[in-house]
Amino acid sequence: MSHIVLEGVKVSDEEFVSAGPSVVEGIVNGTPVKALCGKVWIPGRDPKRYPICPTCKEIAEGMGWKIPTG
Repeated sequence: MSHIVLEGVKVSDEEFVSAGPSVVEGIVNGTPVKALCGKVWIPGRDPKRYPICPTCKEIAEGMGWKIPTG
């Protein structure tokens, strides 16, 4: 499964508040990341090769986010 990771929140034009390690940081440094569904893992595979986690998708859509389809 591909999971959705919230990397932070833009609170103003100048300020971004991190929600934890980014996916890129996880890949480069081997740092675990946390998905919306709660799964914690060290990213390392191409997420486009796998279907989106239904729980992550449901949470993201419930927040009004548009989910890329590929």
